[in-house]
Amino acid sequence: MENTKSKIRIYSVFAAILMSFFSLAFVLMIVRGIKISSGFEYLLLLIPIAFLFVGVDFVKSVRYIIIKSNRIRYFSLLRPLGKILYYKDYIGKIIVTERGRAGSYNAVYLIDKNNRTAFKITGVHYSNMRDIIDAIPLQTMAFSPTVKEYYKLLLSGKLTIKEGSNDKKSEKKINKLLVATQIVVVAGLFLMILGYLLRWILG
Repeated sequence: MENTKSKIRIYSVFAAILMSFFSLAFVLMIVRGIKISSGFEYLLLLIPIAFLFVGVDFVKSVRYIIIKSNRIRYFSLLRPLGKILYYKDYIGKIIVTERGRAGSYNAVYLIDKNNRTAFKITGVHYSNMRDIIDAIPLQTMAFSPTVKEYYKLLLSGKLTIKEGSNDKKSEKKINKLLVATQIVVVAGLFLMILGYLLRWILG
């Protein structure tokens, strides 16, 4: 079997580097001390902290992956020396359609012997995601997440898998909730910027 190597999209590389820089800068700001004088500013601080976790998760998900006949090896900014995963430690894989600002994309999760998701490859970062999925010689398990399972996978990447048929109602609910989440995020950013502007104007 010929090795399959991931083709990382250029914007994912630049985004990972930028997020690494801003995450480090934010951590340094916290270490050096941020002066907060009101409860509202404490509330606003939660927004960049949330983005810090999102940024770290994004950086972790951008990997250079080499798929071989009996194992996967990957490298990332957080694992520059790489890590090896052997197929014998997994019982299968699931493919989940995730949604973001760029549209829908596939994500593949490897399932360990405890029926738990153990490793994720996010399709939005790779131009040859179909080749990556096909090259992994593990059985594809039938699985379609409920709304709760979808968000648990999206936020933690950990879930106990139970094979089942597609649930179209769940897919519609997920789409609606994702739109609502985007509105909340945009509103939160607007309030944060507005708060800092008012503080700067009013002294």
